[in-house]
This record gives sequence, structure tokens and C-alpha cells, in this order.
Amino acid sequence: MANIEHVETLDSLDKVSVITYRLGITLFSFTLFLSSLAIADDIALVLIDGSLKEFAFISLALSAAMSAANLHVYDKKIRMIITWSAWIGLVLLILLDDSHFFWLPVGFLFITFSGIALKESFCFKVMGLKLIPFLLCIATLMLAMEVWLIALICLTFAGVIFLFLAIQKWKMPLHFDIGNKANYQN
Repeated sequence: MANIEHVETLDSLDKVSVITYRLGITLFSFTLFLSSLAIADDIALVLIDGSLKEFAFISLALSAAMSAANLHVYDKKIRMIITWSAWIGLVLLILLDDSHFFWLPVGFLFITFSGIALKESFCFKVMGLKLIPFLLCIATLMLAMEVWLIALICLTFAGVIFLFLAIQKWKMPLHFDIGNKANYQN
């Protein structure tokens, strides 16, 4: 757990890393809303000209890459699980483009953001973060089973929680995300 009383000296690479990580979290929150809107369009709850699904996948891929590439977790095994889930999800997203198995890469990317949510819930007390793995798991299962309305609801709730996280993260000093550099395992 990060010690918020410790003030680490950050170089410019550290600052860029934290800002990119936070931008990834922010983009992910909007991606969840965009995905919900795309599902609502697919099941004719709303009518939107254009295809949101492709834009949602691109946004999801970008947000996962931004956050996973700049993840600050002390334990290297946990860091590896979170980041490799993102890279596997990104490769599968490319390989399974326009497939009925689109839920599989989405599930891997959701593992990444579930890990990020749990990491943030241990470091900072942001309301609702411990629900994220549950919501994203249910959403993935519902996408696989094509139960669109429940997937839409789970994604929307997760989007609200991640938006709240993003707002809280931008209020924090940058050094909160890095913690103590001496505690990182190589």
C-alpha cells in the first residue's frame, strides 16, 4: 500500500508516466459509456447514425495500452498479471476483429482494469472500486451470451465508478501514483 506521506522526487519521465496512466483511466471511463451507448444503439434503445462499436474498441485498446504501459505496482507478479492481460487482450482484439468472440479480448482488457481498480482501492479509498471486477466480469459474460441489457447496465455502472476514480486521481499530486521507488520489485 502506498504511503501518501512519502513524497518521491519525480523526473520528467515519471510525470509523463503518471499523466498517461491517468489519461488511460479517464479514457476507459468514457469508453465504458461509449460501449453502453453502442449496445443501446444495437438493441434499438437509441438510434445513432454511424458505428460506435469500432470507435469503442479503439478507445478501449488505447486506454488499456496507456494504463498498462504506465502501471505503478510494487509487486512484479501482480504488475505482470495486470499488464500481460492488456497485451493479450490487444493481440486478440486484432486477431478476432469482427468475430463472434469479441468478448474474449474485451474480457482480457477488463482483467487489466479490474486489477487497476483493485490496486487503486488498496492505495486510495475511492468508493465503488471493489465492485469493478464483479461488474466487468458480469459484463463480459453477458456479452458472450448476448444478454445486451445486463451488459449495458454493468458497463454503465462501471463507467460511473471509473469516472469518479478519474476525477479523484486528477485531484491527487502526481507523486501519489509512484509511491516509494525503493519498494518496486525489478
